[in-house]
Amino acid sequence: MENRFKEIIHYTTLAPSGHNTQPWKFSVKNNSILIYPDYSRRLPVVDPDDHALFISLGCALENLIIAASHMGYSAKVECFPQNEEKDCIRITINKENIEFDPDLFDAITSRQATRSKYDGRPIPAEDLEKLKQVSHQDKVSFVLFTEEKEIDPIIEFVKDANILQFRNKSFVNELIKWIRFSKKDALTSRDGLNSASMGLPFIPKWLGKFILATFATPYGEARKCEKLIRGSSGLALFIAESNDKQSWINTGRSFERVVLKATSLNIKHAHMNMPCEEIEIRTKLQKHLGLKDEHPLLLLRIGYSNPKPKSYRRPVEEVLV
Repeated sequence: MENRFKEIIHYTTLAPSGHNTQPWKFSVKNNSILIYPDYSRRLPVVDPDDHALFISLGCALENLIIAASHMGYSAKVECFPQNEEKDCIRITINKENIEFDPDLFDAITSRQATRSKYDGRPIPAEDLEKLKQVSHQDKVSFVLFTEEKEIDPIIEFVKDANILQFRNKSFVNELIKWIRFSKKDALTSRDGLNSASMGLPFIPKWLGKFILATFATPYGEARKCEKLIRGSSGLALFIAESNDKQSWINTGRSFERVVLKATSLNIKHAHMNMPCEEIEIRTKLQKHLGLKDEHPLLLLRIGYSNPKPKSYRRPVEEVLV
């Protein structure tokens, strides 16, 4: 059973996270797996309230449930149970065959955030409907934008937020901290954004820092984002009814199911989350969408492209308490 649990945790660690920080720890207790937030890996500048951190935990949780189901186990989820010493998500595993979507499990090892240019081909309506069907999660809405008139105003929010971020030296420094410019750094840390996954060659760390600090200008990065969105097939937005840890976890679960299903359909995705990260722009986006108390938390571009090299993950032994 212990080896089975380690195998499940392995698939869990393949979940996405902001800057590939992998902000999680795990422990095994009897027939339960516990997921803990690892605050030492938080992003205080781009994610000061930790909503993205808990979205990442939601992604990991969904991978765990899917992997357990594939191996013939049911998974009972309890978020922040009071009889645990630390805040955690407790998943009780029992041998029980339940229905599951095999496409989702098969996609866990091949899913990636593909940051390259997409080819602009429209996604068939039946595939968009499949994404909507798997998105269902309590108090989370999933909205697709595929028409130019819908996408144009959102592009402006992305650009405005991008400019704000790249004017902020603390944001740029935090981003640089998590980029692995050399292959040696990427293989040593097995986290962060490695250059190859971003479509760039491996270069010395000092050179990468110099290039990013010198040439990643606010307006240049904003124009780059606009080009990437206009070459995509559409945008996908996840909206939570509340702005709390449970809602953030649920958003991550919905997001992970959507991108796993997208992967099974050969649809790529990449984050365009800037307007959700900057509160000033998020408020404007809320107003534009006619939202009252709901919170737009996660924005993606979707479409078709060739895969990139994958970012690395830490081994199970390193994240197991």
